[in-house]
Amino acid sequence: MLWLAVSIGALVIAASLVVTAAVAWQFYSIRTAVRWPAWSARYKSEVLAQSNTTGKLKHIEWDGWGWAGQDTTVYLVFDPTDSLAIPARNRRPGKFEGIPCEVPAVKQLEKNWYLVQFYTNEWWGRRNPLDCTGSGD
Repeated sequence: MLWLAVSIGALVIAASLVVTAAVAWQFYSIRTAVRWPAWSARYKSEVLAQSNTTGKLKHIEWDGWGWAGQDTTVYLVFDPTDSLAIPARNRRPGKFEGIPCEVPAVKQLEKNWYLVQFYTNEWWGRRNPLDCTGSGD
């Protein structure tokens, strides 16, 4: 009978850990803290493989969330001059060199590598209310 209680207890603990991990993974900061150290080499090679475009920073879509047509997107950005270091430290929204429109948040992952969060329903390279095409039209 004791083995049954121990088995059920172990099963409850294992299930609790799985549920806790699943809930924690829903938090953007936790996903980033795990993803970047584990797979940064893969992400870096994907970004660096892009062709150079004058005045624009190389980037890929890093993360996103939303519901009912209200989507928020975060981009992984390579900034060879580290011009985003100051906006990352200041933690203020703004329009920054190499990013096509105003953004609410910039976070530095390491030297030259940043996460840039766009406003809800704004995407890099698309004409939205903020015109994130970078064309200035």
